[in-house]
Amino acid sequence: MRLDRVFASTSARLAAIYAALLLIAFLLAGFAVWLATRSAAEVQIRERVQSEMSALQQEIRVEGMPAAIAAIRTRMQTPGALEYRLFDENGGTLVGDLPVERPALGWSFVDLPDAETMEEGEEDLLVFSEATPSGGVLAIADDLLHAERIRSAVLSAIFWVGALALTLALAAGFLATRGALSRMDALSSALARVGAGDMATRVPERAGGDDVDAIGRSVNQMLTRIDLLVANVRRVSTDIAHDLRTPLGHVRQNLEAAAASHDLSAAHDAIAKAQAKIEDVLRIFAAMLRLAEIDSGTARSRFARVDISAVAERVADAYRPDLEACGLTLRFESDGPAHIEGDADLIAQALSNLIENALRHAGAGANVSVRLRGTDAAVRLEVQDSGVGISAEDRARAVDAFVRLDPSRSAAGAGLGLSIVAAIARLHRAELLLEDASPGLRAVLVWPTHVIGEP
Repeated sequence: MRLDRVFASTSARLAAIYAALLLIAFLLAGFAVWLATRSAAEVQIRERVQSEMSALQQEIRVEGMPAAIAAIRTRMQTPGALEYRLFDENGGTLVGDLPVERPALGWSFVDLPDAETMEEGEEDLLVFSEATPSGGVLAIADDLLHAERIRSAVLSAIFWVGALALTLALAAGFLATRGALSRMDALSSALARVGAGDMATRVPERAGGDDVDAIGRSVNQMLTRIDLLVANVRRVSTDIAHDLRTPLGHVRQNLEAAAASHDLSAAHDAIAKAQAKIEDVLRIFAAMLRLAEIDSGTARSRFARVDISAVAERVADAYRPDLEACGLTLRFESDGPAHIEGDADLIAQALSNLIENALRHAGAGANVSVRLRGTDAAVRLEVQDSGVGISAEDRARAVDAFVRLDPSRSAAGAGLGLSIVAAIARLHRAELLLEDASPGLRAVLVWPTHVIGEP
C-alpha cells in the first residue's frame, strides 16, 4: 500500500490530530510540573532555612556567640548541610564559607559564577539573613540546584514517556489507517464488480464492527434493494413484452386481413378490431405513465383537505349501477367524516380500481361492500367481495406491477390496478392490505390516526 494513500486518508489525518493533541497535553503537563516543582522546592527551602535560623538565633541568645559558632561548625560538617556565614558588627566573618558579602537583611537570591567560564548563570542559592543580638548578621542559604536537578529528572521522564506515547500513537494510527484502507479497498472493489454487472457481489461484514462495517452493511442493503429492483425491471420488461405481443400480433393479423380482403365491410370490421387492440395497448401505456407520475410525488402539489367518506360514497354511487347490471350488489357504510391532506381524484381512482378488481374477479352474484371504519389506531377504507379471493401466498406479489395471477395471462387487464392503488396509498402515507374475507377478498387502505385530522 502506497504511503501517499495512507497519509492522504482521513484516518491518518485523525491520527495526526490526536498525536498533536497528545503532544500538546504532555507539553502542558511538563510546563505545569516545571512551575509546580520550582514553587514547591522554593517553599520547602524557605521553611528549612527559617527553621535553622530560629534555632541558631535561640542558640546565640541562650548559649552565647561562642556556642553558636561551634554549633555552626558542627553543622557544616554534616552531609547535605546548609551554607552559613556569621558576620560580626564590623562586617568581619566569624564562621562559615557562604560565598556572599554581608547581605541585606531578609531573603535574596545569589548567582554563583560558573567554575569554568566564570560567567553567572541561573540563581544558585536562596539566602536568608537576620541581625544577631550583638549587632552582627547571620546568613543561611540553601542550594537551589538540587531542586533543579530533581525538576530536570521529572521533566526528562515526562519527555521520554511523551515521546514513547507519541510514537505508539502514530504507529497505532498508521496500522489503523492501513486496516481501514484495506477494508475501503474491499468496499470499492465490491462496488466496481457491481458496476461491471455482478449483482451478486456483497461487501464482507464483521459481527459488531465499527463505522466502516456499518457502511458495508448499508451498502449491502442497498445492493440487495438494487438487485431486487433490477430483477423487478427484468420481470416487468418480460411481462410487458408478453402483454403487448399478443394485442400487437392481433393488430398485425387484422390489418393484414383488411389489406387482403376484397369485401369492404369485412375490411372495416378487421380495422375496427385492430383499433380496439391498439386502444388496449394505449390503456396499458397510460396506466404505466399514471403509475410513474404517482410514484414521482408530483401530485403532492395538488393536495388539499379531503373527506375520505364523501369521496368513497360518491365513487360507490357511481359504480352501483354497473355492479347491479352484472348481477352484483354494492353496499356502502361509513362511521362518519375522516379528513386528510390528499388528492381527492387519486383517492377516488384507488377506490375505483379496487371496485373494478372486485367486479372483474368476484364472479356473478357476489356481494361487494365499501366501508369506512375508524378506530383509535387507524382509519380503514375497505372494499370487500364474496368471490374466490386471493391465496395467502399470492397476496404479497399481487400489488407488484404487471403481476397477473392468471398464469396464461389471458384475462383482461395489464396487472397494474393494484400497483396504482399501492402507489396512491404510499403517496398519502397510507398502506394497502389484502386480507382474507372468508370467502372473498378484503382490500383495505389504512391511514394511521396521526395523519387523520379533524374536519
